[in-house]
Amino acid sequence: MKPTDQLLQRLLNAAAKAAPETASAPPLGLETRVLAHWPRAETDDESDFLFAFFRRAMLCATLVFLFSAAWSFTPSGADMTTDEAILCNYEAQMSLNP
Repeated sequence: MKPTDQLLQRLLNAAAKAAPETASAPPLGLETRVLAHWPRAETDDESDFLFAFFRRAMLCATLVFLFSAAWSFTPSGADMTTDEAILCNYEAQMSLNP
């Protein structure tokens, strides 16, 4: 064996012969503080970013919807007579049909 291996073996044998340490209970104040802060502990959750993103996306989609709904109620041509408007709407609808 190499000298370093012998030294390591002696250290491991000495550690095996040592009495195990008994763990003592934490002080009462520490336990109380840990338990008091436990429900308020923040978790590192990456879903907060997604929720903020989807909230902003829904807000933008709602604004686009409201804008398009308001746009659809405005007259398409102020100087057109009713017959011309009906004819334009009919032509637009027919061009959308396959």
